[in-house]
Amino acid sequence: MKNTLLLACLLWMANLAWGQSLTVTVTGIRSSKGNIRLAFYTSAKNFKDDKPLMMKTVSKAGMKDGTLSVTYKSLSAGLYGVALLDDENADQEMNYYLLLPTEGFGFSDYYHTGMSHPSFDQFDFYLKQEPKTVKIRVRYM
Repeated sequence: MKNTLLLACLLWMANLAWGQSLTVTVTGIRSSKGNIRLAFYTSAKNFKDDKPLMMKTVSKAGMKDGTLSVTYKSLSAGLYGVALLDDENADQEMNYYLLLPTEGFGFSDYYHTGMSHPSFDQFDFYLKQEPKTVKIRVRYM
């Protein structure tokens, strides 16, 4: 039992030390109001069910000329897709007027021009051992 606990702790520490690095660069942000919310999905089912692996809220304080970058370290290797909400009123949800979103949205390395959600395979990517950067261009309707 003691050895199993020690091994689990060592594996957890190794993952922290050698985890993968992901930089998300967001462009086209129209205002400094509110914050950016990033949802990290790991499968089409998670995206369809709106159950992200993790959610991150990013302050716009470091934004320059409508661009903001944030890096996450110690992520596990694997399949990901990142969806973005420019939560301008900081209420943690997308707001609508006459069925159209009033806040910006975007997806990792994919600029969505349709009127419905994209499919997960349109914005997914593999995070491997080398550092990865994805770009999200915010769309406003």
